[in-house]
Amino acid sequence: MTIFRWRGNGFPVSLVELERMRNYMENVYSALANGVNNIRRNYTGVFPLVHLAEDDDNLYLTAEVPGIDPQTLDLSVKNDTVTLKGAKKAEPEPKEVNYHRRERDIGFFRRSLNLPVKVQPEAVEAKYKNGILTVTLPKVAEAKAHQISITT
Repeated sequence: MTIFRWRGNGFPVSLVELERMRNYMENVYSALANGVNNIRRNYTGVFPLVHLAEDDDNLYLTAEVPGIDPQTLDLSVKNDTVTLKGAKKAEPEPKEVNYHRRERDIGFFRRSLNLPVKVQPEAVEAKYKNGILTVTLPKVAEAKAHQISITT
């Protein structure tokens, strides 16, 4: 009884198949490892993604909230924290749909950021355009930079 069939290159078929399977598994592992590393590098794991910037008079918060009705967003400022709450709703799906890939998250989100300076909550303005929420947070007078002249 023969366990291995020999090929012309001197290796049994089963050893060649094992080597091919090992190479395939290494490729799969490498692709998975690189994919996870790319996800970690390119995505912070929080929603919405935001930028917080400032000039002499204001802080500027921009948040990516595509596909969300701005009327359903809840924006609040308390002490030195700004909080944005809302929900990403699922779109109606046709019956008998089989997904090949499903990556868009749905559900409730809450994002709070500590502000580097005190702001005037009653003067905050928020605008929504093309899926971007832009919030202007005026600084309190004490937080603004003051130019001091130097006498000689």
